[in-house]
Amino acid sequence: MKLVHAKIAMLITLLLSAIFFTNDFGLIDIEKTAIVTAIAIDQTDDEYSVSMEIAVPESNKLAENKKALLSGKGKTVSGAIRDMGDTSGWYPKLYFCNLIILGQSVAQNNVIKVLDYFAKTLRIQDSATVVLAENTAKELLESTSPLDNISSFALQKILLKNPGFDNDVANIDVKTFCADYYSKNASSLMPKVSIIRQENTDNSNQTTKDESTKTGGNTVFNATKTALFKNGKLVGELNENQTFIYNLIMHPSKETALKVNGVDEAGEKTDYLLTVVDNKRKISLGADRYNLDLNISLNLFCRIADQNSKQSKTTYTENEYMDIKIIKKAEEQLYNDINSLIEVSKTSGCDFLRVNDLLYRYCHKYYPVYKDSYLSVFTPKISVSVSGQK
Repeated sequence: MKLVHAKIAMLITLLLSAIFFTNDFGLIDIEKTAIVTAIAIDQTDDEYSVSMEIAVPESNKLAENKKALLSGKGKTVSGAIRDMGDTSGWYPKLYFCNLIILGQSVAQNNVIKVLDYFAKTLRIQDSATVVLAENTAKELLESTSPLDNISSFALQKILLKNPGFDNDVANIDVKTFCADYYSKNASSLMPKVSIIRQENTDNSNQTTKDESTKTGGNTVFNATKTALFKNGKLVGELNENQTFIYNLIMHPSKETALKVNGVDEAGEKTDYLLTVVDNKRKISLGADRYNLDLNISLNLFCRIADQNSKQSKTTYTENEYMDIKIIKKAEEQLYNDINSLIEVSKTSGCDFLRVNDLLYRYCHKYYPVYKDSYLSVFTPKISVSVSGQK
């Protein structure tokens, strides 16, 4: 019996050795492989134009990685990607692609026609971030930034922030966007990215656009606005304040900064910068035959980070006492911002607060009554509380 087991083990070893020395296990030659870090999609008439940012590794460990930009066209996104591979001789590998950029031309139609391919294919990560470009998607990849030689990496630094940074970007991945599209409210959102050109005020050191490319670029990105989609089509956007308050009531936002402007102190207007230590939030829906109430509760615990009073108020304690005037002004400001956010939802038809989901799950008895009119008839009930060091 032992002899039989030994023969089987030897046979398996010989078989594995034969496979190891005669097969490359399907690996593709690295010289013919394009490691895609980001993909940009624009549309002209009935044809898609797809641009890919390729990371080109340097042989010298001390050298910085360079990038290459490849483009292809096709009737479908997949066809455009294949066209890029056919014309370049590089096989595009999307496993490391963390960013999908849509141009304005794509947003004028149903974007799910584009994003469905990425949501269903196994070639790209579900966690890949999706954003909307202010103009063309390719322009974002072509831009050069002092933050990183690879523009998609520079963009991801402002999209994927670590805890402690301001929570001012409504970040979303391709899987979540598609799930929201197919949900009952059929509403989705994504960051809207614009390019900021930085001017050098020193005339002696001014560079042209071509020279700026050599020196690392003179552009940075802003993603604090949010594009709103209903049934896959662009229907509106949130400004910076509305994006910020959306994050406050929908996501944990510890260590983010809250600006409180125009606090009246002895006839002077003082602006404060507060740090949100913790935000407790709750959204619920109440329904009966005559009323549909959206209850939004937001409780913030903050500390004073800075202020611009003419008289110094510097203290040597870790947490400065927060005056009742600051608290009242902050609560008033937050209350107005939430109202503004709700108004955008009603006018655009984008249910980014998921009222329809709440109606279906928790007030199902009245779902047939309000399912077609819930956005126009619900009444907001807003409760805002700000507290600080005492």
